[in-house]
Amino acid sequence: MIVCKLAVLKKLVIILLAFSFCYCKAQKDTLPYNRKAEIVYDNKRYRIYNTYLTFGVGKGYADIRKKDQNCLNVDLQFHLTKQYFQIGFFMSGDELLKNTNVSGHVCYGYRYEKEKFNLAAFVGPSYSYFVTGVADTSGLFKVTRHNALGGYICVQGVYKIKYDVGLGLELFADISSEQKMVGARIICYFSGAYRGEKKGFKTKKKTN
Repeated sequence: MIVCKLAVLKKLVIILLAFSFCYCKAQKDTLPYNRKAEIVYDNKRYRIYNTYLTFGVGKGYADIRKKDQNCLNVDLQFHLTKQYFQIGFFMSGDELLKNTNVSGHVCYGYRYEKEKFNLAAFVGPSYSYFVTGVADTSGLFKVTRHNALGGYICVQGVYKIKYDVGLGLELFADISSEQKMVGARIICYFSGAYRGEKKGFKTKKKTN
């Protein structure tokens, strides 16, 4: 059952990742980079190139676990000129906050942002520390500690409640030689785009 879930979610993550990369590339901004470029929306000013934070909770399916895993994540998405990067970590375990796995990642990706949604996809290396346990012949429970380098990919889709606040879904996969995990999380989105009130505008309008 878990193997089937892993296979289906892995294919879904790969398909959505490829779609997001292609879609975001097609929408690539060709204007010269201006770190102070702004948009005016709902009579407020927002920075076009901005950093945002996501955190959430969800379910993961690992090939070395018998039960579905409960996952928590925190990620910071930031930019250098027009290029976006992600640094973050997630924890997982049989029960929420009773973690048997901690994984960190540093990724490169694409982002496409509009007034009502934010789409992004990231890929990069990861490092995981996790434990497994089995009962030996004497009945004692033996714990084994693992350290593994691997790869991490994720796809984010966020609906914005306000321009800089939203809720969304994130699909992810963390793959190493010792553990393969895929899953989905509900995420909260907070952007640092807000720059202040823009008086004199009553409707949405873009500015340079």
